[in-house]
Amino acid sequence: MNHPDENPDLAQTAGPDSAASTPAAAVPATHAGTAEAPRTAGGVNPRRAVPVLLFLFIFCLVIDQGFKFTSQPMAEALSLSESTVSLQATLTGVLIGIGAVVYSALADSVAIRKLLYLSIGLIVVGSVIGFVGSASFGVVLVGRVVQTAGLAAAETLYVVYVTKHFQGVELKKYLGFSNMSFQLASLIGTLVSGFLATYVSWTWMFLIPLLIVLSLPFIKTRVPDDVEHTSSGVDVYGLFLVGVIATGLIMFMQDFTWWWWIPVVVATVLFVHHVRTNSRALVDASFFTNRPYISALVIVFIIYSVNLAFVFLFPFAIHGVHGMAMDKVSLLTIPGYVLGASTAAMSGAVSKRLDSKQAVTLALCLLALALAVAGVFINVSVVAMVIAMAMFSVGFGLLYAPLMSSALLLMPAAKSGVAVGFYNLVINVASPIGVAYTAMLMSAKPTWFGALSVGGSAEGDYFSTILWFLVGITLVGLVAYRVLFGLIERNNAKAAARLTAQQ
Repeated sequence: MNHPDENPDLAQTAGPDSAASTPAAAVPATHAGTAEAPRTAGGVNPRRAVPVLLFLFIFCLVIDQGFKFTSQPMAEALSLSESTVSLQATLTGVLIGIGAVVYSALADSVAIRKLLYLSIGLIVVGSVIGFVGSASFGVVLVGRVVQTAGLAAAETLYVVYVTKHFQGVELKKYLGFSNMSFQLASLIGTLVSGFLATYVSWTWMFLIPLLIVLSLPFIKTRVPDDVEHTSSGVDVYGLFLVGVIATGLIMFMQDFTWWWWIPVVVATVLFVHHVRTNSRALVDASFFTNRPYISALVIVFIIYSVNLAFVFLFPFAIHGVHGMAMDKVSLLTIPGYVLGASTAAMSGAVSKRLDSKQAVTLALCLLALALAVAGVFINVSVVAMVIAMAMFSVGFGLLYAPLMSSALLLMPAAKSGVAVGFYNLVINVASPIGVAYTAMLMSAKPTWFGALSVGGSAEGDYFSTILWFLVGITLVGLVAYRVLFGLIERNNAKAAARLTAQQ
């Protein structure tokens, strides 16, 4: 229940990017912040395009979130295990992360209007494939992959566009719209998919995206067709290797087929070699000798795997333990999304009260406590699950900005755009991996920690076990943060001063 651009201050350098492209934030704005209105290269007021791009941003997030919440009815309708049905959320999650990097880089050499046309074409084709072949999970998965290749563009290009054409207070305003819109879209997607699954059919989630064609006339008349041609290309090879690593890990978790480790290991070795020997690689080799940055990536990979894991598990747990219909389950997420949005909006005020180390520690403790509350009371109270989800959302709303700040303690400003892009890519890879291992556990139905829950039921005991497993992972992340950044504090006075600064 988190979005990579939650902090407007940090988001000025954010936006997934490739080392071979000019970071979006580094592109000079035209007259932004002055009395004269900004203009695109073609002389058009860039503000005209913002409502259209923001609508597409929200619409595509609604679809993406809706399909994540559709996993339970999809599994029931197609007689799929939890681990199998999770592929439509995990593989597409990786694709969103990789697609964000690709489209961010392409936007420096291809007009955003043309990329949106491509995006809409992929969304329509993928949605038709998924709906027509909805009786076959294989066809559904193909449809979702094609559809998501388009969704990734619209979700990325809004942020790219505003960072290219605005700066200062105006940029913060438009990035603030994306923060709030993410939470709003997540809530709408959850509610829409829940009600469709209950009263119509989950397959209708493939028809809703077709409405995006209605935006074509507005894209043509409002989104400029100019481009500054500042990019020298996309690191396709590096992104391919990242995709192989993530996909191999996800497929391994489907049934523990050990040979999936072969492509993972080979791709990892090739990626390390590629980064060390290619000046146009996805990231600079120096990033991996920057101790705060690499430490933060380790923690991000651990903690953000828990993010979507709980979101994925939530509808299965409520439906399985309490027999609640999906429309009612979707309503239970409202407090969480509202509080998550509020926390993200207050990140600036929080930073004046807590330094990065304190904020990250508090956020991780909240996440662990939320999951523990769910693990203890899952059998006896839906209210406790709602409270747990709300605490969980607040925790992640609080986490992003200070953890990002910790990562960039010693990062040169000139490299911050690419650093943030790769950081967000790791988030987008870790999240679906969390769904994969959670789905695997749901299929295995372990009851190791069932005794730690109040009350008892067969369904509740194994969901409680998975929740306590997630608590353990969160605590590992907390310990890793305190140990790794404690060592950095002791060995680097500059990093220590910045880590404990309230700003």
